[in-house]
Amino acid sequence: MASPSVRQARPRGRSASLLVLAVATVWIVWGSTFLGIRVMVETIPPLLGSAVRFVLGGGALALVVVAVHGRGAFRLRADEWRGSAAMGLLLVAGGVGLVALAEHRGLPSSLAALIASSEAAMVLGLRIVAGRERVSPATVVGVGVGVVGVVLLLSPGSRPAGVTLVAALLGLAGSITWATGTWAGARIHTAPNLLANVAIQMLAGGAVLLVAGVVAGERFDAAAVSTRSLVALAGLTVASVAVYAAYAWLLRNASLSLVTTQSYVNPVVAVVLGVVVLHETIGTVTAIGMAITLVAVVLVLRAERPDRPPWVPMDHARRVLRLPRRSAV
Repeated sequence: MASPSVRQARPRGRSASLLVLAVATVWIVWGSTFLGIRVMVETIPPLLGSAVRFVLGGGALALVVVAVHGRGAFRLRADEWRGSAAMGLLLVAGGVGLVALAEHRGLPSSLAALIASSEAAMVLGLRIVAGRERVSPATVVGVGVGVVGVVLLLSPGSRPAGVTLVAALLGLAGSITWATGTWAGARIHTAPNLLANVAIQMLAGGAVLLVAGVVAGERFDAAAVSTRSLVALAGLTVASVAVYAAYAWLLRNASLSLVTTQSYVNPVVAVVLGVVVLHETIGTVTAIGMAITLVAVVLVLRAERPDRPPWVPMDHARRVLRLPRRSAV
């Protein structure tokens, strides 16, 4: 029989591996979705295209959950259904749907990702206003450095010309709803099964986007849809499952400051892909801004390094397993 120390080491190693995988998925795959959205909306309506992306991805994930865990994974309390659906409204319909609208109105994918960088500061603001969490000075400094990098990236010297105010405001609105969902995700009850939770979020958000697209008068014109837009839609559908599963896992198992580091890395990935795929140019100010955002990531990661390495938080484990809280003795 393995010794207690060996048994304890296994979850730590597994937790560390999953943490690295989840963070890498959120950083790299998510960063590429801004480019994917830009290509998709070239010939596909933004709301309906996003709806198809999430309904298909959520439906496929739900079938996997039922096959692996059975239908019991979706036997939830009313508050869990409401929580998962609310997260879908904020993260999927609001966060992604508004960005798709913004890019459809001409917002470049790189600038959309740069605006999304403000999410980390928004989440930090919510944490401070709520007053329920201690935010270390080092974390504040790290987020502040990230804000400086974003300001440089959005300065007139590096900001693309011709971007309308409406498009920029739509991108900002998407960041606000995403930040709200990120902050609320650690505080509301959702489906205990991680993948079931993600499936519900995607399906709920996709349904809202579908209704919004119909109300807005969007229509698919099959003859006008290009092959590259279809490929982008297919890639976004697959990426959605991976990214949202990783993001939901991080919300449950990592600090909010670590989760929001994607706000700094995604723009770098998006800008690099813009250069490679769309042959965009990067100015000196943009290069300096990206370098500063990377410094911010390092500062936040160091500031939020966990003091204890549990595999699953005990409060979450009790809720999943329906275990009562341990009473005082």
